[in-house]
Amino acid sequence: MMRFAEFFAGVGLVREGLADDGWSCAWANDIAQDKKETYIANFGDNDFVLDDIWNIAKLPEQIPDNVFLYTASFPCTDLSVAGDRAGLAGKESGTLSALLDILAQKKQRNTHPPIVLLENVKGFLTSHQGKDIRNTVKTLNILGYTVDIIEIDAVIFTPQSRPRVFVVAVENTLAKQVMKLKAKKSILDTWWNHFHQNPQLRSTKLRDLIQSNPDLNWGLFDIPVPKKTALKLSDIVEQVAEDSPLWWDTEKQHYLFSQMSTGHRVVIKEKLNEPDYFYGTVYRRMRNGQSMAELRSDGIAGCLRTPRGGSSKQILVQIGHGSWKARLMTPREYARLQGVRDSFWMPNNANKGYFAMGDAVCVPAIQYISKHILKPTYDVWYQEQHSYRRLVKSW
Repeated sequence: MMRFAEFFAGVGLVREGLADDGWSCAWANDIAQDKKETYIANFGDNDFVLDDIWNIAKLPEQIPDNVFLYTASFPCTDLSVAGDRAGLAGKESGTLSALLDILAQKKQRNTHPPIVLLENVKGFLTSHQGKDIRNTVKTLNILGYTVDIIEIDAVIFTPQSRPRVFVVAVENTLAKQVMKLKAKKSILDTWWNHFHQNPQLRSTKLRDLIQSNPDLNWGLFDIPVPKKTALKLSDIVEQVAEDSPLWWDTEKQHYLFSQMSTGHRVVIKEKLNEPDYFYGTVYRRMRNGQSMAELRSDGIAGCLRTPRGGSSKQILVQIGHGSWKARLMTPREYARLQGVRDSFWMPNNANKGYFAMGDAVCVPAIQYISKHILKPTYDVWYQEQHSYRRLVKSW
């Protein structure tokens, strides 16, 4: 059975993404009570442990040993360009160290997982001038893993701009069978030429990172570039009644308009008389000490965030039929932008719903990684294990 342990589980969107391929969650952990409530409402309470991961690291034996995969969408707070960039030295993003400590302890007992999947913002690649990602890969190398890094933007799958980095670490013996390994002597070999074939999955920035760290154990998965979705923002919008109190009053709407640049006001005026409703999203941002309302009008939502302040909630504008309206996006719309099914239970409290989805992972991105990396790797491992067992029996 394809069993995995889910660290920094949140509301379980990694689990949601792995479900289609038949993965079974053996154990899950998060520190947030609100997220636990959503998690168990959707998946039950058989395997969820509510605790600080540093406490888990003190008792790693509570994590099942017969697990093939560890997943960890660890906090991005200190890695994001919107944060203070403390990196892995920060209190929240630094919790990755607890996971690495757990892996080290499992390694000593020879009960470590054959594959580890880490997910975070693209700032992980540049934090502390690349030292944070280098140290992470080096630690994984020391623990016996070969590492690939893949960049995936949720916009490939859903109408949300959400670029993320996925670090995939595979046990060295297994890596030889499922990855293209980098030769130690030269970075500019056939491996490197292959690397250039998928620039959408591995950017120039990532190429430079790998090239500047040739001493690390790098490998590549030969995977296809995912097909771009045709979905637009209009496809995920909930139908809210025209007289719903969710729509802002005239005063609040006019204030939003006053915060926009001339160009964004022109966009609204140009689309007023469109026969079909046009939808765009707005974030408030500080520009030169002034709060500005920035309209995105390409049919794609901005990157979802957790509601830690008024500016972090994404605003939806509806334009057409001679008028325009504004309101906050709904938690269900947030969920749809993360590729979550409508039957997924969401908290009744809007803020809890925003938190549930604002710092979660895009479900189709996980499905893609499972289909092209995780499950094929498990299949190779499984065949090898059973071939060995048959050989032992034949003796």
